[in-house]
Amino acid sequence: MFSKVLIANRGEVALRINSTLERLAITAVGIYTAQESKSLHVQKIAESYCLQDSERSGYLDIEQIIEIALASRSVAIHPGYGFLAENAQFAKACTDAGLIFIGPSAVAIAAMGEKISARDFAIKAGVPVLPGAGTSSMTDEELVEACQDLEFPLLVKPAAGGGGKGLHVAHNFADLLEILPVARRESETAFGDGTLLVERYLEHARHIEFQVIADAQGKTMHLGERECSLQRRHQKVIEEAPAPGLSEADRETMGAAAVALASAIGYQNLGTIEFLVDANSPKTFYFMEMNTRLQVEHRVTEMITSLDLVECQLRIAAGEPLGQVIPKRTFLGHAIEARLYAEDAFNGFLPTGGEIGLFKPPENSHTIIDTAIDSGTHVSGSFDPMLAKISSWGVDRTAALNQLHDALGSTVVLGITTNIDFLIRLLEQDDIQCSRYDTKYLETHLMERREPSIELLEAYAAINFPDSKFLSWNLDGWRLRGTPKATVSAYIEGKRYEVLISGPSSIVVDTYQNNGDIWLHHPTLGTWLIKQASDLRRSLDAMNDAIVSPMPGVVVALKVATGDHVEIGDALVVIEAMKMEHIVRSRRAGVITRCNVVIGGKVKVGELLIEVVENV
Repeated sequence: MFSKVLIANRGEVALRINSTLERLAITAVGIYTAQESKSLHVQKIAESYCLQDSERSGYLDIEQIIEIALASRSVAIHPGYGFLAENAQFAKACTDAGLIFIGPSAVAIAAMGEKISARDFAIKAGVPVLPGAGTSSMTDEELVEACQDLEFPLLVKPAAGGGGKGLHVAHNFADLLEILPVARRESETAFGDGTLLVERYLEHARHIEFQVIADAQGKTMHLGERECSLQRRHQKVIEEAPAPGLSEADRETMGAAAVALASAIGYQNLGTIEFLVDANSPKTFYFMEMNTRLQVEHRVTEMITSLDLVECQLRIAAGEPLGQVIPKRTFLGHAIEARLYAEDAFNGFLPTGGEIGLFKPPENSHTIIDTAIDSGTHVSGSFDPMLAKISSWGVDRTAALNQLHDALGSTVVLGITTNIDFLIRLLEQDDIQCSRYDTKYLETHLMERREPSIELLEAYAAINFPDSKFLSWNLDGWRLRGTPKATVSAYIEGKRYEVLISGPSSIVVDTYQNNGDIWLHHPTLGTWLIKQASDLRRSLDAMNDAIVSPMPGVVVALKVATGDHVEIGDALVVIEAMKMEHIVRSRRAGVITRCNVVIGGKVKVGELLIEVVENV
């Protein structure tokens, strides 16, 4: 097939591709930036090269990546997903350099990787699309004018990218005017292209995508569909295959539309046709976009088809016919994937970060974890907040859900806040168990963090005072059996708990201590950060009306100046972290008396940004 393949990516996806290359006895070549020299993907891929500093972000430096591929005597490049995976210029540069690009042609990427062009091709192929507006040359003002006849709400999205980055919903023209510059900045940062597309936002929709694959001989087929409706900020959280509740007739109709569109543009290799389906009328669907690459969620398709999709990509790129790559299409069981993010899911899904003190992956024969983290890994705000994806298979949907639930409970990540406990609670909801949800479910069904259990507090106290006597709990609080030796003050999520004394704990927990704080994890009791200091960071809602930073990041825009009058809800500061922008709004009406930040400056969680004095 190929003797040597350069992986033009990092982290989890680089390791995923490397695993297939190793199995096929193909030499892998890795790349990395100077700040990632100790990353897991560098350690695992023996032949790796450091990208030198340049005007472009290292993983977006086409010229330098091509130079490394040629110098290492690689014969092909696999782009993974993200970065340059859907960049037509990169695909063309590979071909021009005599390298095989493991993906579609530059022409196909240009046609479908750019959302405005893809929309036009879908219309020509007879696939329904949502009303919308946008061209590559439109300014914000021209785009607003073009939207005059469209019905709100509207969805603003980058024409050049995916992954939920740069997507915003506008409910009126005031929203639209505020959102457009933010979306352009996010698009420029993430994809190097600020072109935007605006479409009518389908408020009650399911997100269903079809995995298509095509060879160089003109043969195209699909490998079933995936349900991706559980999202936050338009970025997927849970994906599963097949889509629950989809009738065979509707599956056949949408699958045929996906194959027809891919065939119409002469598509080759792996791709995903994504549809928005009316949640109240499954027969009504609209083309949303095509991802001209491997998808993050490809594992669930692999699990129900018993295929290695990266191997399929390699064999198609090597010229093998589809009938030889996939002699028979079969589907068995159900698979569900959860994305593990570095974020505070119980506090607006805000990005977090820091150093992982302890990491333990789940051990389950029906579960696969794809990740590039380990104990000691530093999670920065420079990349997407996804730390891992955990995928489980079962003979049916209920079995797959139970497998994933157990796997999440046994996944240990201590030292930074993640969404693990949120994912566990999500899978326990009746609506999820019965498949009653749409793309707005997480937005409209907010969940609060559970109170820490008695058993967990006992374990915490036992860690602090392992030789003390036993305590018990009743409705009046902690009661001792014996003479107390100490009182432990535990601060959890801004709330104080008094633990008088403890003895041997009845449960075993994983622990990690850092600067006096203790992280605890138990498979059924959850993951908790317990602080002993009283000057702790509180959640955003506990900060009253103070204008503070909800996350670590960089200030990319300042909307006000000293002396300005503001109302509740007015935009004040825009902070960027992990390729996402967050607008900090005023929590009180008043006058700006001081701005504590500057554009380009870094801020910490809880840092006071703007001082507002209430109107007298």
